[in-house]
Amino acid sequence: MKQLSTLAGVVASVFAFTSLSTTAVVAQEAQTASAVVSPAKKTLADVEYRLPSTIAPTFQRIHLNIDPDNPTYSGKTNIDVTVKTPTKKVGFYQQDLTVTSARLVSGSSSFPLNVTIGEYDINWGESQDEIAPGKYTLEITFEGKVNTSSDGMYLSRFEETNYIFTQFEDMHARKAFPSFDEPNFKIPYQMTISSPEHQEIVGNTPVEKVTVENGIKTVVFEKTKPMPTYLIAYTVGPFDSAEISGLSVPGKIYVPKGYADKTKFVIKHIPEILASLEDFFGIKYPYKKMDFVAVPNFTHGAMENVGLITYRDSLLLLEDNPSVTERSRPLNVIAHELAHQWFGNLVTMAWWDDLWLNEAFASWAASHTMKTLYPELNYADRIVQEGAFGADASPTVKPVKKVVKSQPDVMDGLGLNYSKGESILQMIESLIGTEKFREGVQNYMNTHAWGNTVADDLWRALDEVSDFNLSAMMKAYLEQPGYPLIHISKDGKLTQSRFHLAGATVEDKTWAVPLKLTYQSNGKILNEVVFIDKETTVLPQLAEADWVFPNDNATGYFRWSIEPAQLNALLNNIDALNKREKKNVLYNYQALLNADQVGVDSVMKVLNSLAKDDDPAVIRAAVGVLAEFSYLVNEDNKAAYAKLLNQNYMPLLNKLTLSQSEQDNADVIRLRNQLYSLLGTHSNNEQLVEQSVKIAKQYLADTSSVPSGIAGTAIEIATRNSEQGEQGTWFYTIVEAFKKAQLPNVKSTLVYSMYFEDKATVFKMLDLALTDDITPANTMYMVVRVARNLDDHTLLYEWLSKNKDALLAKMPDYHVSRMPEFVSTTCSAENLEMANAFYAPISETYQGMARGVEIMQDESQQCMRLKSAFQADFNAFLNEQL
Repeated sequence: MKQLSTLAGVVASVFAFTSLSTTAVVAQEAQTASAVVSPAKKTLADVEYRLPSTIAPTFQRIHLNIDPDNPTYSGKTNIDVTVKTPTKKVGFYQQDLTVTSARLVSGSSSFPLNVTIGEYDINWGESQDEIAPGKYTLEITFEGKVNTSSDGMYLSRFEETNYIFTQFEDMHARKAFPSFDEPNFKIPYQMTISSPEHQEIVGNTPVEKVTVENGIKTVVFEKTKPMPTYLIAYTVGPFDSAEISGLSVPGKIYVPKGYADKTKFVIKHIPEILASLEDFFGIKYPYKKMDFVAVPNFTHGAMENVGLITYRDSLLLLEDNPSVTERSRPLNVIAHELAHQWFGNLVTMAWWDDLWLNEAFASWAASHTMKTLYPELNYADRIVQEGAFGADASPTVKPVKKVVKSQPDVMDGLGLNYSKGESILQMIESLIGTEKFREGVQNYMNTHAWGNTVADDLWRALDEVSDFNLSAMMKAYLEQPGYPLIHISKDGKLTQSRFHLAGATVEDKTWAVPLKLTYQSNGKILNEVVFIDKETTVLPQLAEADWVFPNDNATGYFRWSIEPAQLNALLNNIDALNKREKKNVLYNYQALLNADQVGVDSVMKVLNSLAKDDDPAVIRAAVGVLAEFSYLVNEDNKAAYAKLLNQNYMPLLNKLTLSQSEQDNADVIRLRNQLYSLLGTHSNNEQLVEQSVKIAKQYLADTSSVPSGIAGTAIEIATRNSEQGEQGTWFYTIVEAFKKAQLPNVKSTLVYSMYFEDKATVFKMLDLALTDDITPANTMYMVVRVARNLDDHTLLYEWLSKNKDALLAKMPDYHVSRMPEFVSTTCSAENLEMANAFYAPISETYQGMARGVEIMQDESQQCMRLKSAFQADFNAFLNEQL
């Protein structure tokens, strides 16, 4: 799925634009009765959030008349439907379109439909006469305005040229054309697009026919395989392309004009990723072509549209040989989207409450592919669940499988579909083995190919190849929020409770938890697997253990605690654990601190032990946890914290140096970047600042001379420490370099690394977000950057109060709804008060924003509770180091 240009075009007359229709379409439209669109009276049927099952589509033809240089468009769609019971009403989805006519046709019979707008974007076409059961064609003509953010069918302006792109997941196809916009209506489609002759037009399938008349090109695409509306895609513009050779089907990468030479890296690797996935699934890629599109204005990371996968341009337009760390995300996202061609596209969820099925498995399959093909990127060492635990601990969190009625419901907690979902699948894999897991998945795919499923279908397939009752375990993890904390006492008694952060109140739950135990008893290290599904379980064999580690290879989705004496013994034998397990010990104790289960001293004991490790991945974990304490750094203790960093961690950075060599592996590069960021922010080291200024200026002069991870930190340190009066010069120099840069990742490194706190430059950064230089999909990132730069948000809300209408109008809907949690989450009571005052009058106006405010308030209050609980202990720890 979707993983994150101002549009000024030539405005043409809607009447001139309508002339793009073919003669046949115009004639057909003229015969169709006009529809009157008016608000519907509310009835029980009108407020149901899904279409009734009594009418089912079987095939849809869509003809759109699109000109990227025209803000409006027109279209016609014919939907073959089966009416199962007598009715006078036909429901379909549309949003923000003007329906000009609608009728139901069967042979010589025609039923003009009066269209009214109901709840949940459902429109109801009502006939004066009763419609008998049978087969009909629903004919609808419509007009619309091309969206200017980045969902639905939208316009993207790039280098003075207009392009049309689409993003229809999750409920956005209805913004482009009327349809039965639900994933369970999985039917074939046939798309026809008319556009000016010079435009390139690409769709889900190969081209069937092209005609040109009066300068207008009409492209008829081949009929698709059965698929849901959210996977329909097309794009129109003056694209360049590059062929992807070595695939099992034809494929190209379409890019904005002039950028085809920036695709060499991904073209090299796409074929091997596809082949690896075909081998895993035991099913060849199921569609006729596989095109990629680089999109300059894209809210998310990528979208798995059938035969036409769209990506943020930064993922496809790269240097020919990007560094080890810079290639990691593009390859992973490509693997994720290609995995969707089976899991999500070939087999599709029945409704959005099982979206996690799509995303979790695509994430798991991408990680599996990365570990298989690119071991040098160290995906085997990633502990995926650490990306989920924070959000899943919130008292306001919802289950992964939850009630979904509207688009904001789908997006609420979207990240857990990926991270928690993948973690649960990884836990299953670790229990039954990769080959059994693969067998279960292949059985599931072969059974449900071209159809729709629910979660129980997958659990059934995995249960059949497993000795474990996976269904019971999965339901507990996915149908209730949160996760367990397992405490192991010295007498071998295990207790489970719902993990929660300090001071939070949550409803307690229990889980069926697989514990893969490693423990030392009588000088021997032993391993076993046990399931606990009660609040209390006794394992006598653990009563004699010197130490216990209950999470073999760190694949469990839970937190754990052991007695202090056992922790000391475990740290004395820490090399009995692998690097994933060592990191898990540290992350686990950091979490226990945040839950007020242990003190700062316990975390620092583990941190100091692992900071001495020989493995850069383990040291990096220690540095990362130390950086997590930055919310406790203040005016009173920042000098002591800087002294600690200079004394204990600056020597390590000096040893690594700020120069990246060809011999550096991924872990060394990531450790260097992490250390540099932490020390640059908090060490107050004059020599490091001077070095950073030199690196920043070097990058501004030649962006290929410094790796982006180092360059971004150097720019942040240089601008943060700029002298009074220098800020404006830095800002303009960076923005000029940004405008000249071609590669999207270079542009991001430049503009989102700036760190200013003076009013004039802060306002310049925020004003830049509203210009054409920052795309709508990237607009919020600039606001987030400014918010994170400022300890005091007074300037932020001063600007937001004056510019909120322009800002909210520019951003995509998803960013509008999540703006409170992204921009305004804080650890300051004063900042939270300003945030509440800002959102109070608008949060109910924008769909989903009220939920964003709820999350912002919860996370902010939690940070303040932690600050109150641990500030004194943190200060005492720093004083002990002096």
